[in-house]
Amino acid sequence: MKEYGENKIFVEGKSDKIFIDFLLLHFFKIDDKSIVVDVEGKDKLKNSPLLINERRRSENSQNLIIFDTDSIDKKGGREERLKELNEIKTLLEIEFSIFLLPFNDENEGMLENLINTCFKEEFNFFDDCWNSMIACIESSEIKNLNIPAQHGFIYSKIDLFRRYQVEGIGDDKLKIPYQSLDIWNFERDKNKNLDKLLKFIENNLFNN
Repeated sequence: MKEYGENKIFVEGKSDKIFIDFLLLHFFKIDDKSIVVDVEGKDKLKNSPLLINERRRSENSQNLIIFDTDSIDKKGGREERLKELNEIKTLLEIEFSIFLLPFNDENEGMLENLINTCFKEEFNFFDDCWNSMIACIESSEIKNLNIPAQHGFIYSKIDLFRRYQVEGIGDDKLKIPYQSLDIWNFERDKNKNLDKLLKFIENNLFNN
């Protein structure tokens, strides 16, 4: 197994941690819940004691940041997010490597956009159903409606296929059960976006 020492991956929330923990176990055979740190919101990253831990500093431990890009109309976007993170680097006088979900490019979005690329193709008919529902809601003359968010889309899609259990593995009781449902395709050679995230982890988490 590759060595990672005190290197850490910092994420925004619980669902992000669950996903990255799963990737570490599934692709790298690492079952260590201490690697991925949930900072409980992007604005709390600068308060994480692990970022300024003197022992980690002295060992030149790596800091990996995996945050959502979000959308420009919600005060996000790649440029804004990188600006915020670089300000934290300057403030704390630290270095870290950054991957902005979903695809670490100019696409706006979040973790759920990447997760949606990991469904088996035959289950993606749900996307058209969801989009039709959203269009129907938006065409309503009723004002002040709460349009379902992207995470609602993912959870609804998973709930629809809850009975596709992996034989011999019970429901893991997670909001997004990566292990127990036979609806996923985690073959990195068939998913360039997932592979991009895995390469980021490979290139930055492990010690040479």
